[in-house]
Amino acid sequence: MRKAENIVMDGYLKWAKFTPAEMDTKFVPTGQYNAEFYPADEGELEKIQKEAKLRKKKLVLKDPSDGEGYGVGKWFKIQRPNVHEIDDFSGPPPVVKMKDGEQVEPWDASLDGLIGNGSKVKLKVVFYGEGDRAGHRIVKIGLIDHVVYEEEF
Repeated sequence: MRKAENIVMDGYLKWAKFTPAEMDTKFVPTGQYNAEFYPADEGELEKIQKEAKLRKKKLVLKDPSDGEGYGVGKWFKIQRPNVHEIDDFSGPPPVVKMKDGEQVEPWDASLDGLIGNGSKVKLKVVFYGEGDRAGHRIVKIGLIDHVVYEEEF
């Protein structure tokens, strides 16, 4: 059995739901934080595809439903459970602002605004398990270029 592996990738987010108020409860009654993640380029995508292959897991890449993609133009879902038997694996993912490749300060949705489509990030996920039981979970998100979500009326 392979041990869990941390993977860090640059890319873009779409439909990010990282605050308790935005949490997805439609498909996961206890709640889930999630987003569409678009790897910045083929090299970034290869990082997670290589790990998926080692674990005999197919990484499903999807086309953007609205035709507007970022980076490689295809995305995969990233998520983190609101409730997990291990406390460190549950709750909203830590999100920090980044400048010149360094963490500057925590992101605060009420002060900084929600994360909008096209925000550039450094994503850290942990890939665990093998075969049908393999998966990945958000560990941390670094906002490189924050696009503030603007609600459409």
